[in-house]
Amino acid sequence: MTTTAPHRLPAGMDPFRPENLADPYPYYAQLRALGPATYLPERDAWFVATYDSVSQVLRNYREFVSGLGSSYHRVAESGFRFPFIDNDPPEHTRIRRSVQGHFGKGPMAELATAVRADIAQLAEAALATGTVDVVTALAQPIPDLTIARVTGIPSPGTQRMAAWADAAFHVVGPEPDPAHLQLIMESLGWLGNEGLTGMPAHCLGRMMMEQGGDNGLLAAEGTERLFAIASIWVAGVDTTNSLISNMIHAFTLFPEQWEILRADPSLIPAAVEEVLRWDSPVRVFVRRTLEDVELQGVTIPADSDVCALFPAANRDPDAFDDADTFDITAPRAKMHLAFGASIHLCLGAPVARLEAATLLEHLVERVVRFEAAGEARRGISRTVRNFAALPTRFVTT
Repeated sequence: MTTTAPHRLPAGMDPFRPENLADPYPYYAQLRALGPATYLPERDAWFVATYDSVSQVLRNYREFVSGLGSSYHRVAESGFRFPFIDNDPPEHTRIRRSVQGHFGKGPMAELATAVRADIAQLAEAALATGTVDVVTALAQPIPDLTIARVTGIPSPGTQRMAAWADAAFHVVGPEPDPAHLQLIMESLGWLGNEGLTGMPAHCLGRMMMEQGGDNGLLAAEGTERLFAIASIWVAGVDTTNSLISNMIHAFTLFPEQWEILRADPSLIPAAVEEVLRWDSPVRVFVRRTLEDVELQGVTIPADSDVCALFPAANRDPDAFDDADTFDITAPRAKMHLAFGASIHLCLGAPVARLEAATLLEHLVERVVRFEAAGEARRGISRTVRNFAALPTRFVTT
């Protein structure tokens, strides 16, 4: 294949600028039109935004590696290595296998009963109130309760957990506020001093810490077990918070889609997938090159930072018909990339899907429509597309 010179982005097309984060989809369309990979000199970073280019970066894990770090900051710079996302095979394979079985169909079926009970209680409280901030009433407490059940780590309190989870995604993005780093250190201190000691005798967290999981998290690596459980504990909170709030927001914007779902609840799984595609929670993951890599005719040099923009890929019209349209009935020939792909496909994806689907199952029976009840405010995170506030009125039967 003949290689072409990449498009060099002006500073104003930095994907991390606030104006490009607020309503990113028109910006992503411009970025896709510039080719499979673009270069931003101000950050010395490459950005991939088409479905095919993002998919290739995620699946070609031998040339686009994670071992140098999968966030904006390299492991050597941050000092943090999160075992599930900041390793390549064979280390990644060993670490992933140590817990993979606990996120399969059997464990999810067992988890579902407790999740239904938790969500029913929270949803009924929201319905009784009528008008709530979806973020604080549902999107934050649901993953807080669920992750406590998954890991065995008791909740430190919903608001505290939400602040820690939010900080984690700020820290892995560019120019983090020192206050966010302080919150991360606070969360790790609480986890080591209180969270782990408060776990029941038989739970995933205790098995990971005491036995190394099923296939050997290393005890000799002083932080591997701690950071492995911390990754599961924190990562599933803010991303699911985003999924839930984005989901309610989508059905508020498109009431006809909610009517379709109420008429046919069997579409709930498809609805969850369409929310994930149409308004993906995770904005970006980073891979690095060890050598020059050719990506669809563009040569990315060795030792480059390559930022894969998940939401841009999931709105690519070359991959999805009517890509900008939220349609829970649309057949999608390709799978969205909201959870990544290949060996680094999100470990907790089954949990997030369970939470979102269970909430819809409860609401679809009771809610006629959702109405905006005030100003919706997006969060300022550069790595997760979430809401800071989403005041919503639940109109019930």
